[in-house]
Amino acid sequence: MGARDLPPDAWNDTLRPFDRETTLPALLARTARRVPGRPALLDGTRTLTHAEVDRRAERLANHLRTLGIGRGSHVGLLSTRSAEAVISLLAVLKAGATYIPLDIRWPASRIRSLLVKLGVEALLTSRDQLPAVGAVRWDVPSLRHVVVHDLATEDTWADSFDEEAVGDLWNYVAELPDPLQAAGFNLGTTSGHFYTADEVTAYRDHVVRLAREALPTGGGAVLEIGCGSGLITQALAPHAARYTAVDPAASAVAAVQDRAAGAGVALTGATGFAHEATDALDHPVDLVLLASTVQFFPDMDYLVRVLADVLAKLAPGGSVVLADLVDPELGRHTGLSVPRSFFAALGRAVPGAEVRVLGRDGEEWPAELAGRYDVVITARARIPEDNGLRALRSWTGWHVDRRPAAPVPDGPAPQDVAYVIFTSGSTGEPKGVMVDHRAVVNLVDWINRVHEVSEADRLLFVTSFCFDLSVYDMFGVLAAGGSVRVVPDAALTEPDLLVDLLEQEPVTIWDSAPAAMAHVMPFLECRDPRGREDLRLVMLSGDWIPVTLPDEIRGEFPGARVLALGGATECTVWSNSFPVADVDPSWPSVPYGRPMQNARYYVLDAGMRPCPVGVPGDLYIAGTCVALGYAGAPGLTAARFLPDPFAPAGTPDGTEARMYRTGDRARWLPDGNLEFLGRLDDQVKIRGFRVELGEVQAALTRCPGVRAAVVLAPETGHGRELAAFYVPEPTADGGAGAAPAEVLAALAALLPPYMVPGRLQVVDSFPVGPTGKIARDRLLADAAAGNARTGVR
Repeated sequence: MGARDLPPDAWNDTLRPFDRETTLPALLARTARRVPGRPALLDGTRTLTHAEVDRRAERLANHLRTLGIGRGSHVGLLSTRSAEAVISLLAVLKAGATYIPLDIRWPASRIRSLLVKLGVEALLTSRDQLPAVGAVRWDVPSLRHVVVHDLATEDTWADSFDEEAVGDLWNYVAELPDPLQAAGFNLGTTSGHFYTADEVTAYRDHVVRLAREALPTGGGAVLEIGCGSGLITQALAPHAARYTAVDPAASAVAAVQDRAAGAGVALTGATGFAHEATDALDHPVDLVLLASTVQFFPDMDYLVRVLADVLAKLAPGGSVVLADLVDPELGRHTGLSVPRSFFAALGRAVPGAEVRVLGRDGEEWPAELAGRYDVVITARARIPEDNGLRALRSWTGWHVDRRPAAPVPDGPAPQDVAYVIFTSGSTGEPKGVMVDHRAVVNLVDWINRVHEVSEADRLLFVTSFCFDLSVYDMFGVLAAGGSVRVVPDAALTEPDLLVDLLEQEPVTIWDSAPAAMAHVMPFLECRDPRGREDLRLVMLSGDWIPVTLPDEIRGEFPGARVLALGGATECTVWSNSFPVADVDPSWPSVPYGRPMQNARYYVLDAGMRPCPVGVPGDLYIAGTCVALGYAGAPGLTAARFLPDPFAPAGTPDGTEARMYRTGDRARWLPDGNLEFLGRLDDQVKIRGFRVELGEVQAALTRCPGVRAAVVLAPETGHGRELAAFYVPEPTADGGAGAAPAEVLAALAALLPPYMVPGRLQVVDSFPVGPTGKIARDRLLADAAAGNARTGVR
């Protein structure tokens, strides 16, 4: 074939039948019936079979349905890695909804923004992420439900709330001889401020003023929750017709009753916690007061429970006064912080409640009291016992376990969105890629068929839920009847632990970005090999694959086949592959490979004409793998997902007749494989010259003594400069490998002077981000901090 020949149609002749009318949950349910007792999910402490996974997912799917979640709904996942998290995602799909993974490392502002953008209705989480959920959920009007999938108790706070210990603590405080300490002040504040008697009196008068403004003329019935030593009680009780004071400290309640009796005030005392405060009430109340009490609640669900109870006890026109609430925006606090947005959610949930959030003039308040705020909730009419606030509680596994393990009716259709995974955008705004069930089923069919994945396989699950590789890692392997070994978050940063798993458990499949595997290799190389005969398939994708890495992998795992995969998140994880057999040392990079089944690849010039073989052009992907587009971004979708003018006759309408503009550069090789040449946005100007970072990186990896390399183009005060980092190949005698000066000399023989990096630094390894890809920003930051071993030029 001549160098100027156009690629033949046969290179895109990938049409192959598969079950176009099924969905992911249908595939997995079918497998659960076929191999019910085979292991499906393992996390190091237990093994769940395919039948158990299916039953648990059915229960959660049915629970989601009772919450109004179904086709068209968006459900987020903010969870640490666990078997429950995988089951949760399957349950979302069974319910017919779309799952949206969120990274626990993301800042709250990013999570909040994405939840709002997609109108997420429910959030599945793990118990350790409840504080993170509390920081964002009240700012998302669409977010109606939170499900804590790994809690077995009915209440989120049940197993962390030690009633005996709390009672003992407050009895101790109430009996302190210093009256200010007995009232809860000067017990060791984070600000270091010690309150004077005048400051405490001013605080008391402020609370009493709020309370009296809420009381009807002539007094009324008052319930004070958390009366403590009686600081507020003594000042407020004389203004009430009927007063009930509740506190977990029996000694405090007894002292308050004694003082009230001595003053001739009618007061009923009761020992109990806030969630028990209304149990003894046989009458409606006009005012419920919680002064400096909420900050000692175990969590937000406890607050929801207490407020739901007391709102139902209010007489029409009655009020709840919450004094001295801690605003989380002011920083960390040892107690419960309550976002002000929670009260907006309360107002939406309970239409009969009028909510006023009252700020404070900081100049009038000492220390931390200046940043706190107060809230008054008034009942415009009688609020029923089953009020809307109770719906704001979190659901737990306790509730899920009480749902039937039966198939959910009216599940998803093949054309429904299965998931939305976010990729970074050039404008800094994340792009949510929508992928339908049919595209994922096609991917699963291809990988499992071509690479003979079966119930005998076990995959070591090391990728983030937010990285699209996880889609196959979970559902592809489970669909084949295989098992998924879930690696906990803590172990992901410990290569030694990953090596232990590879050697001690029958892991047959590894799937990650190249950097994640490269991070493990030195730990494999320094051990005596044992238990490495099981690993048969290593799949690498998502970033450049160092040319030396496949042979290094086979050196440690002689039975492993290395598969390079490519594509885009916008084209359902992978859409091409290259089985890496013998590595040609002259390769600038591992070839990109050929299209998978039902995928088509085009290399086009600026006029959208096919480029001849060997000629670089812009890469487009078409076929069943193409995503539906970007969530909430029709303009961007139209710009990147285009009609396919080369679609074969008979191509179904819809996504399969469109092509995705990848933003990558590539060319066809004479053998029908593609060569990846880098991204369009990797093309930068250096001193007036256009430079492809991928070309420089490929040349660097060809230099003797270089194991892996990364090339960046950071901005400086004088424009962009090329900055290169490389991991040296150790010498046979254990030496440090090629020195920077040697590498520069070799590089100068391969590239013109303007393409030779101005900075070349040796690093021991590349930092890896949560997706397993090289964390380029961290690489630059570490280099700036002096963590790179040497630097030249």
